[in-house]
Amino acid sequence: MDKRLRYLFHRWFDKTATAEERAELMALLGRTENDDETHTLLQEAWDKLGAEEKVFSEAQSKEMLDKILRPAGAGGNVRDTGVGTEGGRASAGVEYERAKTGAEYGREKAVIRMRRWMIAAAVLLLLGVGAWLLAGRHASSGIASSPVLIKNKPIDVPAPNGNNAILTLADGSTVVLDSAKNGELVRQGDAQVSKSNAGRLIYNAIGHMPSAIVYNTVSTRRGGQFQIVLPDGSKVWLNTVSSLRFPTAFTGTERVVELKGEAYFEVAKNAALPFVVHVGTREDKGMDVRVLGTQFDVMAYDNEAEIRTTLLEGAVNVIKGDKSKVLAPGQQAKLDKQGGLTLDANADVELATAWKNGFTSFRSADIRSIMRQVERWYDIDVVYEGNVPDRTFSGGISRDANLSDLIRLLEVSKIHFKVEGRKLIVTP
Repeated sequence: MDKRLRYLFHRWFDKTATAEERAELMALLGRTENDDETHTLLQEAWDKLGAEEKVFSEAQSKEMLDKILRPAGAGGNVRDTGVGTEGGRASAGVEYERAKTGAEYGREKAVIRMRRWMIAAAVLLLLGVGAWLLAGRHASSGIASSPVLIKNKPIDVPAPNGNNAILTLADGSTVVLDSAKNGELVRQGDAQVSKSNAGRLIYNAIGHMPSAIVYNTVSTRRGGQFQIVLPDGSKVWLNTVSSLRFPTAFTGTERVVELKGEAYFEVAKNAALPFVVHVGTREDKGMDVRVLGTQFDVMAYDNEAEIRTTLLEGAVNVIKGDKSKVLAPGQQAKLDKQGGLTLDANADVELATAWKNGFTSFRSADIRSIMRQVERWYDIDVVYEGNVPDRTFSGGISRDANLSDLIRLLEVSKIHFKVEGRKLIVTP
């Protein structure tokens, strides 16, 4: 087991590990029986980092590593002013409340130990081979954190509730979905529109032959996302700042929907009625994704450099004018602003769908592309002052996390932030 742990750790440190190997490594780091070997590997990796790669001085680095590797105390209240976690999220000034005993305390202590190793590994990578921001969802861990101070100002932008969406009906009237009660909302054409207990919008056809076809639009605002079950049973997850326009019943020879922003689709199979995602509106030439039954993600924000279609299952045909690309699972089509259509045969599917699984993720991304995600999710405006360093980051953080959890880790790489109201200012 020690050999396997060492092998995976070095693969990760050298940035050659696969997604499966990274997941296996995180699982091994969380086992208490691997604590000694993990300590040794972390110390070796720390020593291996060249002085030119480190952000902190040797004294600062040693102090930080010592605090990270220090075992959590048993019993009573332990105050650790170094790096800790809140529900798996990095924070400063962490206070551990130890009121539990017996088996419950033992389980909690194991969880805390696992998170400390994860943060230790994150710090190593932040200082040496890139900003790997490891964070998990909120958990009931008995940990309370003090506010994080950045540039002497507290950043306290909470994670949004994720259901900030509006339904626009055929007559132009709107329904605020996050505040609407569960149950039947309205009838549109020959469809009954309901909101389920899970926060989904469901369209159920009334009768076999629809007499009236009307169009509805679901739009998410900043910090919002929503799930829709279309009249044919297809499921759509709508990302933040996105909209989907669709008919209340599918007739004719195609099932056509119109997308702006980003969405993940699980299309119900119907060989006689192909499903088409039109990126843009029916009036523009846009781009089409044609499918029969499959799972895929389309990212088409106006302020991004390209439109990306990523396939998980089945097959899709991405069409732009006289150009087209047929995708197999694990592939991605990219359409740039100049109309160039290319195929990535080894796409990072995990990265493309991270938002659907509750994470803000990035791989070798510059600060501006990360901040575009931050603007959309946290509903803030980002501005830049001075010559911000040209650095790239890889990692991810739970969408449940407050903005401060992400910002604090990015600051370690010599990029700084300050807040003025709902404006986040990025400085060197």
